[in-house]
Amino acid sequence: MSSTFAVIAGKLSASAIRIAGMGLATNLPGKISRKISPTVLASIASQSRRGVVAVSGTNGKSTTSGLVASILREAKLKIVHNRQGANLVTGITATLVDACAWSGQLDADYCLFEIDEAALPLVASEVKISTIAVTNLFRDQLDRFGELDTTAKLITKGIKATQSKAVLNADDPNVAQMVPDCDRLFYGVASVAPLTCEDEPAKASESEQDEIPEAGIAELSSCTACGAEYLYSLRFYGQLGHYRCSACGQTRPEPQVLAENVKVTAAKSTFTLVSPDGERADVELPLPGMFNVYNALCAAALCHSMGIPTRTIQQGLSSYSTLFGRSERILYRNKSILIQLIKNPAGASQAVRAAATDPNGRILIAINDNYADGRDVSWLWDAEFEQLAGCKGQFVVSGLRCHDMAIRLKYAGVAADNIIVEPSLEVAVDKATDLLGDGQTLWLLPTYTCLLDLQKILKSKGVTLSGT
Repeated sequence: MSSTFAVIAGKLSASAIRIAGMGLATNLPGKISRKISPTVLASIASQSRRGVVAVSGTNGKSTTSGLVASILREAKLKIVHNRQGANLVTGITATLVDACAWSGQLDADYCLFEIDEAALPLVASEVKISTIAVTNLFRDQLDRFGELDTTAKLITKGIKATQSKAVLNADDPNVAQMVPDCDRLFYGVASVAPLTCEDEPAKASESEQDEIPEAGIAELSSCTACGAEYLYSLRFYGQLGHYRCSACGQTRPEPQVLAENVKVTAAKSTFTLVSPDGERADVELPLPGMFNVYNALCAAALCHSMGIPTRTIQQGLSSYSTLFGRSERILYRNKSILIQLIKNPAGASQAVRAAATDPNGRILIAINDNYADGRDVSWLWDAEFEQLAGCKGQFVVSGLRCHDMAIRLKYAGVAADNIIVEPSLEVAVDKATDLLGDGQTLWLLPTYTCLLDLQKILKSKGVTLSGT
């Protein structure tokens, strides 16, 4: 009975929040429901006919879970998904309360949760999760999480708490070494397409060189077994690639789900998906960036573990519609804008790289240091903004730390005369779009609370972002 009252209270509070125009009601209803009934999350989630699956990791959780949702819808399955990115226990509870009937009854084949790394152990202590997919492990909000080993321990604790099957990134040594005693399925990138004159190489291919020590931004510089240096025969970004230990021989595990012949452009990505049984399918993903190839591969591997056919996975990936602020394209004042959230060095470096490879791209970077962003903005100096040094046009920077971002661009090699500093995000968006010529796209790279501010600004002007 208390669960029913909790659901009613949560639903009423959500309705009040939305009617008052105070937000999307993604967290407070969950807090209220849990206060009335601490078991409400477990009670609702247990009703899903085929169980609960989850995605965790540092970068790409929202996009990966969105891709999984697209695949499961293609399979004609009914899902509940925290698609607006509220990935703490209160947000997940609010999602389920919103999805179920006033009686507390849930009509769903699967519950699909994107779960914050720190929240995973708590959610797993309340809900039986059959499979947990892990995207990657990069430094993220050190003032909140601490170093990588702390984040890895949190995810490991969550997987072990519910004895979940683990879907792991073979190309990330931080992830691949997790939970060796659990049932594991690995995914990884096998090869990239031959380069053309228009392509910018990420790293020399295996045929071009032997083994190379890691370079650039990599979150792990030593073997997890013996501490010696990793050598890479192929590296894509950060610490992701084909690696082996220079001393003890620890090596990348053989992935069962593969992406071959990967090709990335400013508008989309293509690759051949290889399933565990050897079936192959060509995927055209409507998202730019190697990081999104990994997100798609993680989603594919998770769905393979759920028994979804390869062709259905292919169709679900190709028909994907972007989520709030994750490679989302909008039209504003008849100008094209691509919005890509940035929040840590690895993610920012990949977003910047995608923007830098777009010959018709112009850039606005908006940086806040509110609690939800992480107070420490020193990560700006670890992100590879040097990739923008050769880009054409003017750069607009905004947000609470716009001056820090302007200095970072100056030291990255961007001419000071080409940097426009505008603290007001609303004014900055208008200035940046005014600078766009015919056929050009504004790459808008905001931190999380800047993204929320952007949502309100655009909504006031009649433009709605995905899921809002």
